[in-house]
Amino acid sequence: ITPQPYDLMTYTNAFMMMFALILSTILGEFRQGLEYCSRNPEVFRLIWKFSLCSAIGQSFIFYTVARFDPLVCSTVTTTRKIFSVMLSILFKGHSVSMQGWMGLGLAIGGIVSEVVHKVRVGSKKMKSKTSM
Repeated sequence: ITPQPYDLMTYTNAFMMMFALILSTILGEFRQGLEYCSRNPEVFRLIWKFSLCSAIGQSFIFYTVARFDPLVCSTVTTTRKIFSVMLSILFKGHSVSMQGWMGLGLAIGGIVSEVVHKVRVGSKKMKSKTSM
């Protein structure tokens, strides 16, 4: 039996949940966490929202890797992060240091160069098919 991508995701998450429960119990933080959540019941709603968003995000990542390849997933993730930073700067008024701008420039340059490379390789393949 060959495990499918979602099987691996389920097993990984189940293992990490058990590991976190055991470790938090050993460190004595599990009880403190439950007490905090019982004093602040709105936290349960936030935890469920976070868990749902995390599960959806993981599903998209596993789908992208299974359907395309890890490089496409990496490009999509990096592009999303760049847009998040840019939107944060534009709409939230966050400031970015010169080093931050240089990092954004490098990330954008990397993505643009990858797209240009794929377009060039694709056009060469199309030319070789039409010349046959």
